[in-house]
Amino acid sequence: MFKLLLSLLLALSLCLPASCEETSGYLYMINVGKGDAIIVNVSGRAYLIDTGKADAWENVEAALARLGIAELEAVFLTHTDKDHAGGLKKLSKSDIAVGRWYASAFYTCDYDKHKMVDAASRQKQEVCFLKAGDTVDGIFQVLAPSVYSADEDDNSLVMMLVLPGLRTLLTGDMEASEEALLLRSGADLKCDIFKVPNHADDDVCKSLDLARLGAKIALISTDPYEKPGTPDPLLLERLKQAGMEIYRTDLSTLGIRVDFGPDGIIASIE
Repeated sequence: MFKLLLSLLLALSLCLPASCEETSGYLYMINVGKGDAIIVNVSGRAYLIDTGKADAWENVEAALARLGIAELEAVFLTHTDKDHAGGLKKLSKSDIAVGRWYASAFYTCDYDKHKMVDAASRQKQEVCFLKAGDTVDGIFQVLAPSVYSADEDDNSLVMMLVLPGLRTLLTGDMEASEEALLLRSGADLKCDIFKVPNHADDDVCKSLDLARLGAKIALISTDPYEKPGTPDPLLLERLKQAGMEIYRTDLSTLGIRVDFGPDGIIASIE
């Protein structure tokens, strides 16, 4: 019995370092002005969520180069607005290898005008369309959309990045309608990192009890010169009252980096 217990303890001790290593990585929110482009790196596997505007692609390319990323496990497009999808064409023409292409299952444009369909076909690949209930690589849980909306923002992919000891809520440009459906779905929204939707405009987080999210860090991607009024001062105050430390791309040069791993969560402005 003692030998069996010793063997089990030894096996557990051998597994622990690997487990810690597997959950190490970072999230990088690139400064693309009023737009979104987020790199998620988990144990060396890199994912890109949105690509910013076409004229901000150089910023995305610079961030990828700085981080030493030449290959993307997958690219996600939360919705088809140009400040999220504009860089897709340049990405598909670049030397950056893309393993898979994912997009929201609901969109307001015609299929043959879908920017991600065009980008993927340029590399002789197809797009996998996602909706609530889907999972990618066991770490991205798709919480929304669940229904079509005539407002493209409310067709946004909303995902929870779930890793041991870390939950990150990624919201695209979700507005009030999609938020209400998400809350009614009963999805667990507790998180450590909260990507504030729609550039922290005054039309978001209306029904969300921000304190119940439990997030330590709020990430905002915007440019008040491009979109006056963002981030909304009242929303900033609510985020602070909920106990979140706020990081904004408009106060950065290249972007915001959030490292996670055995030492916890460390955010920095670059």
